This record gives sequence, structure tokens and C-alpha cells, in this order.
Amino acid sequence: MKATIDELLSQSKIPKEDTVYILAKDEVNHFPITAGNFFMIQPADKWQGESWLESFFQRKLEERKEELTYQELHKMAEQIKERIRGIKEEDPRGYGHMAQLRSLRLVKHSIENALKELELHYQSEVEREFAKVYGVRDRKLLVYKNTVCLGSFEDVERQVPILRNVRIKWIRSRPLLLKNLDAVRDAAAKKVPIGLVGGPCLFGLYEVEIVVQHKDGRSFSYDFSSGHHYERAELKTFEFADHVERYAGQITGIHFINWKKGVTSQEHDSLEVLFDVGAVLGAKVAVIIPDISYLKYLSTVTAPLDETIRQKALEEFRVEAHKIADLYLNRIEELKQQYPDVEVRVLHDRDSEACEIFHTRREVFFKNSGLIHRLTAKRAKTDAVFDYISMLALPYYFWGTPQVIQIDNLDETDSFRKCRKVHKGAFSLSAILYSEKLSANGEQTIFNAPLEWKDYL
Repeated sequence: MKATIDELLSQSKIPKEDTVYILAKDEVNHFPITAGNFFMIQPADKWQGESWLESFFQRKLEERKEELTYQELHKMAEQIKERIRGIKEEDPRGYGHMAQLRSLRLVKHSIENALKELELHYQSEVEREFAKVYGVRDRKLLVYKNTVCLGSFEDVERQVPILRNVRIKWIRSRPLLLKNLDAVRDAAAKKVPIGLVGGPCLFGLYEVEIVVQHKDGRSFSYDFSSGHHYERAELKTFEFADHVERYAGQITGIHFINWKKGVTSQEHDSLEVLFDVGAVLGAKVAVIIPDISYLKYLSTVTAPLDETIRQKALEEFRVEAHKIADLYLNRIEELKQQYPDVEVRVLHDRDSEACEIFHTRREVFFKNSGLIHRLTAKRAKTDAVFDYISMLALPYYFWGTPQVIQIDNLDETDSFRKCRKVHKGAFSLSAILYSEKLSANGEQTIFNAPLEWKDYL
């Protein structure tokens, strides 16, 4: 599904004036978002701390409540509650003070009603003020997968003012999915250590081809990223994993064709944004190059094969995966020269120390194997999903940072949600997830585009 914010609002039959998007730039509201049909319009007050406008609205309400009339009524209500508690402590059943308790509760109820009426009055005042100043009639917003709120970098800047110093321009023109940014604001203000995490997938669609050879001389090609069969009508209904499971005894070899010509502009952006935001926040950066996860997936899928055939396939893929990882490692070294003050650590297959830290320190969070099975329905991908969930905690594993920000593409929404669930209480995880730009043909993202539209740098 490809849709702009304007189109999503139109589909929901919600006027833009009733949403926070009346304040967004046209280039943000018109940017094509490639995501499933998982957006819902919700009142912003359900997402306090997620929208700068709602946070600002609530602060205005609290300012109104500082008025003498409200404070006096609130004080009276608290005094009555204290008297009731005192009576209940002396006479738990209240039999000796029935009349007095009844009278106190009537007065308390009356005062609470007056407070509610005042709060409604204050809310109406602030709503009128917002309509006048911002042109916002209501404070609705779009929520993706009931997890992250759709917004823009202007929203980020309003919630975390220091991020106005971010230099890269592309992130300001795209819709963003945001979560828990008030925690980032507080961490930045209090100089709490912050860690950033993100990075590109190892490769996209059409970039690595799997060729499966059979004893009878036939061969079948699959795309590694999607698992889907290439063109050939026979066995087209099978994915690569299904093919191996069903025809393991007939397979004589599995080989890989690496079509990837370089780093795409989107992959470069996914690295650059980590460095740029890291420099502004003084944050440490953990970059994920997930060759270890691809190797785990391949190892699991090829388990039914003859061990000699399987090991040859794994080694051949490892060689190609390392070639691709080197493209990113080289680009990271270039970015280190541009951002010399940013401390960076990269997780990849050949950094045995980083891998050991990663596998060891996550173990306490995944002791319950049943949890892992609930996180993915595809058993062949369990190890890879396990990795993608726990990789988002890398700054915590590496440096113990109490505040982590995932800066990644919107496809990582599910892994973000699951990582928060698994690591709840260990550290604060926030999200700035961006919509990927379309390839030159305007039909799909660069990740999903055919090779001729990949936009290699």
C-alpha cells in the first residue's frame, strides 16, 4: 500500500483541520508512505508524550489549574478525603460516624463535580486558543499498528529542541513514526547517556539470487530477500524454505549470485542519520549489519540437506555476505571521518567480540523460549526474528545506556514493539522511524525495486 498523509485522512473522512497535520509542511503531507493498511485515526490525548501538540496542550491545562479557585477547591477536596481517612482509621466499619461520613462524602462529591466543570471549562478555553493560534480544531492523529504516531521532524524538534541542530535535510521532508520522545527530551536535558541504533538490511530484493541444483540437472532460482521463486512456472507456489524441506534428497548444491553493485542512497541515508543525530545528542551509535542473522536463517533452512552440501552452501554465502558487509563498513569509515566525535560500534559476523557481547547479554531477556515462539509464526525465521528484536537493544548491551533511540525505517515497527516488550524495565526505548523514498520509477521503495532502479551511489 502506498499513500500520503492527505490520502489517509481523506480515506478516514477526517478534515485536516481536525488533526495535527494541518501544521505539517506540504512536502511531508504529500510524501508517499509505503506501508500496510495499519493506520488508525485516534484522539491525541490517548497518546500523551507522543505528540508535541498534546504535550503542549496538557501543559496549558495544568497552567489553568494553577488558578486560585481551582487550587482552593482541590485543597478542600484533599482535606475532606483526609478527614474521611482519619475517621475510617478510628472506626473501620464507620458505624459510629455514619451521619458525619455521609455529610463529608456529599460535600466531597459536590467539590469534585465543581472541579470537573472547571477542567472542562479550561479545556474549552485551551481548545479555542489552539484553534485561534494553530488552526487546529481537534487534536486527532494517525497511529500505525497501534504503536507509533505519524508525524514529522518538526514534531521531533518541538519535543526535543536540541535536535534542531541536525544537519541532514532529507529527514525533514518525510513523514516519521514517533514514540516516547518525551523520554529523549528528558534524557538530553539531564545529560543521561543516550544510545542510537539502526542501519541497513544486508541487501534488498533482486540483489542476491539463490540457485538450487537438483540431481536431474534442473535448477531453480529464488530471491533471497523475499524467498519467492524467479519466473519459472514450475514450483512457483513454493518459497525457498519450502523447496528445501520438500526436495532435500534431490538437491545437490545451493549457490548464490550476488547482484548488489554498491550501497544505495537509502542505505547510505540509514547510516548517515545515525551519525548526524549522534553528533547532536552526544550519543553512542550501534550500527547493525545483520549478516549473522542471514547466516542463521540459511543454516536453519538448509538443515534437511546432506551436511557436506549444507556446509558448502553456508560457506559460499558467507563469502558473499562479507563482500556486502564490506560495502557498509567502508561507508561507515567514511562517515567516521566526517563525524570524528561520534563513538560507533558495528555488529557484524567478523567482529567476534561484539557478537559475543550481543549473544551473552541478551540471554537473560530470552530465557523463556515460549516467548520466542509467540513472537514469530514462521519457525524457520525464529532465530533471525530473535536477532532483529534483540539487536535494537545493542546500545544497552554494549554500553549500558539507559536511553536508546531506534532510528530506522518504518518496516521495523514490529521489531521495535517486540523489543520494548521483551526488555521492559531495563531501559527506555524510543523510535524515530522514517518512510523510505521511492525508487526512480516511482512504484516502490529502493529496497523493493528491480536492479535498474536501485539508485546505487
